[in-house]
Amino acid sequence: MKFTSISPENIDELCIAFESCLTRHDITFKYVDMREENGIISFIFCNDPEEARSVELESSRFIGLETDYIAKEILEPILPRLKEFAKNKNHRFG
Repeated sequence: MKFTSISPENIDELCIAFESCLTRHDITFKYVDMREENGIISFIFCNDPEEARSVELESSRFIGLETDYIAKEILEPILPRLKEFAKNKNHRFG
């Protein structure tokens, strides 16, 4: 799906694309969410809400691009760190 505007429907589709990208790489979190505030999209992920982390991106840069492409471009460079965070008991990311 194309990310055509900063709308709840597009944010939901982008979140699904991010989750799918993680799943394809055998990375799962108990909680994922995506929120937009003032043009900044935050992809939030964690196994424990006290240890939540997020990846933030400027939403206007992605208008017109496919959601799967956006997820790949944002997440693939940090997949090793995400995988460690998903399985690490002390949940340190970084």
